[in-house]
Amino acid sequence: MNSGRASNSEDGGETPILRAGKKAWAALGIIAVLVLAWLAASRLASVVVPVVLALFVAAALVPVVDVLCRLRLPRPLAALTALVAALALVAGVVALVVPSFLAQLPELGSALGRATERLDAMLARLPFVGANVDVRAIARQAATRFFGGGSLPAALGMVVTALASTVLLLVVVLFYLAEGRWLASALVGWLPASRQGEVWALAVQLWQLIGRYFRALLVVALFDAVLIGVGLFLLDVPLALPLAVLVYFGAFLPYIGATVSGGIAVLVALTERGVITALIALGVVLAVQQLEGNVIQPLVMGKLIRLPAFVVLVAIAVGAALLGVLGAFLAVPVTACVERVLEHVRARESSWQ
Repeated sequence: MNSGRASNSEDGGETPILRAGKKAWAALGIIAVLVLAWLAASRLASVVVPVVLALFVAAALVPVVDVLCRLRLPRPLAALTALVAALALVAGVVALVVPSFLAQLPELGSALGRATERLDAMLARLPFVGANVDVRAIARQAATRFFGGGSLPAALGMVVTALASTVLLLVVVLFYLAEGRWLASALVGWLPASRQGEVWALAVQLWQLIGRYFRALLVVALFDAVLIGVGLFLLDVPLALPLAVLVYFGAFLPYIGATVSGGIAVLVALTERGVITALIALGVVLAVQQLEGNVIQPLVMGKLIRLPAFVVLVAIAVGAALLGVLGAFLAVPVTACVERVLEHVRARESSWQ
């Protein structure tokens, strides 16, 4: 009883201003740690990026590894089997799609060039735009900003770095799959014993969220690419395969990627087949996106990502500004994880009250 009164008197001695000040200093400390972490990660991008991306690949492959473990395979062997099977699947898809895609890539570039010229002419007729708009220059600047640009030696250096990063990514994925539980236990073990169970449960939730999100994203991207690609093929729009590939990768950036890749498909249809075909292609793109958003996404994701569209767009914009295309890809799952952590903190504070 006396200890309860003492604790209550200590809590009651804090004024609202003092409590707000403590929270403000805590927020500033968290921001400072995040800024320092971002500066360190930017200096070590060739190491940090594969380690982070490996989380998504490993989270997607964990169910396969668990099934193999239930079949009495040792976990390291199960991890290696799952990774080799995934690489074989990717290699098969690449062998089927990439040669045709590369063969049609110059034609796609020419078609996009004609499309931008036609779009320039259409915009020039608008009274509030004028004749000085160069869509091709705007697109080139945006691509340079988003993907980066440089000289040939810089490009070769990027290729070498990408190869080394790919090897590192595969090694880290194998380690996550085989020894991820040991690594997580070791990290949680540094915390006070009273917090370990809570942090472990939260880490499991975040790990499952990342895995389900990435697997669902693969399904949604495949759905968009197949249906839009088939629609363009049936409309006799040239370059249906490379356009479908663009739609597939565009689906990894919610809202923005689907809009840009669908707009490119409609522009190519307009340039190569005319207004009527372009309007039908636009209808196909909108119908597929509506079906995806209202049926497929709720089916495969459920309530996994509970973020408003505005928050998703802002997160993608911030991620793209900080880390380019990688930041745009990571923005949604990272924001969803932050939202889940904040929800956990609010629930814990409510239980204390």
